[in-house]
Amino acid sequence: MNVDFRLFYVNRPASSWTSCRWDPNSTSVPSFYNFSSVTGKQICYTTEALRYAQGGYLISIVVVQWSDLLICKTRNLSISQQGMVNGNMIFGLFFETALVAILSYVSFLNLILGTRAVALPHFGVPSFSFFVIIMSYDELRKIYVRNGMKRERGSNRVKLEGWVVRNTYY
Repeated sequence: MNVDFRLFYVNRPASSWTSCRWDPNSTSVPSFYNFSSVTGKQICYTTEALRYAQGGYLISIVVVQWSDLLICKTRNLSISQQGMVNGNMIFGLFFETALVAILSYVSFLNLILGTRAVALPHFGVPSFSFFVIIMSYDELRKIYVRNGMKRERGSNRVKLEGWVVRNTYY
């Protein structure tokens, strides 16, 4: 049967859920967005849509982990001040990206994991906004931390001043 029974919890006739609202013969949208590469049927209102969403979610988790790795690199130096000189970290970033690409685009792994290959423009673009938000927040936090740190004269001791420094410096 081609009907997802979870859709009947909403008070709408069954005929409104079984057909896709987009024209399947339209040439304005690539067929990759409308039809499943595995089943060949339209994606909307089916469990295929859920599988594509799970694949996109897996990719978004990896993209957000990139930002987590970069913000945990230092406590108070900016990523531009610290630099990217740790070879193991760079290898880890590339390996993690390659692994999620393999898990996303190798078809027999899609069947095992219950995911589908998302379109290449969707690989990191939707979750890239979260990457930017996380990085921006942490860079601003580090600016406030650096402004609240005062070195004592004649020693290497650092005196922490201000609420941001006391509560976000670890």
